[in-house]
Amino acid sequence: MMSTARPRLLDEVLPVLRQHAEGLEVGEQMPTEAQIVERFGVSRQTAREVLVTLRAEGYIEIKHGRGAFTTDKVRADRLRFQEWFNGNQFEIAELLEMRAAVEPYVAELAAERITDDQLDELQASVDAFESVLLGDDVDAKVAADEQFHAIVLRASQNSGLSVFYDTFIPSLREYRGKVFAPPADPLLALPHHVAIFEALQARDPALAARRMRNHIDHSKVDVRRLAEQ
Repeated sequence: MMSTARPRLLDEVLPVLRQHAEGLEVGEQMPTEAQIVERFGVSRQTAREVLVTLRAEGYIEIKHGRGAFTTDKVRADRLRFQEWFNGNQFEIAELLEMRAAVEPYVAELAAERITDDQLDELQASVDAFESVLLGDDVDAKVAADEQFHAIVLRASQNSGLSVFYDTFIPSLREYRGKVFAPPADPLLALPHHVAIFEALQARDPALAARRMRNHIDHSKVDVRRLAEQ
């Protein structure tokens, strides 16, 4: 049976303390483990997990023997992004090169072969994308982006390309996890999805390929710009 501690952490304690941290000045002290336990009626382990999660998200730093204190989250987000980019530049470049080599052709084939049902599925994905991007759930943003590209891939009706694409999905999922989290602007992806959908809806192979390539090229520029700020 699933423990209620984890849902309570996600649904109540973490959002409240996240909002509390956002309202404090940099360097102000957060509630202690004992105070979290008393206020929310959770275990010390859950209280500790809340603080560890907030630290991982860049909201706080934990000073041994003193407690948790708010940090400059914008700066922490940028430093974390730069650290990821600088440590993985070759892998990121390689991943985007593979996408540029495969996905425009996938879009070209999809424009020729997409079914009406798949167009409806893609329309629903595009319609729901903005509300997902405006939320705080990075995993949901990654899943929504994956869904869009998976529909396009399926519409290409090429099993060989699907097998090849599947080989770099784990790396692509990590990449998406970074570009849909602060300090990145997830909404930058929305107009590209709309443009690709419209090209597929028009069943224009050349336009679909061009817009998919443009989507990937813009992603490359956006990532480098963030890393250099």
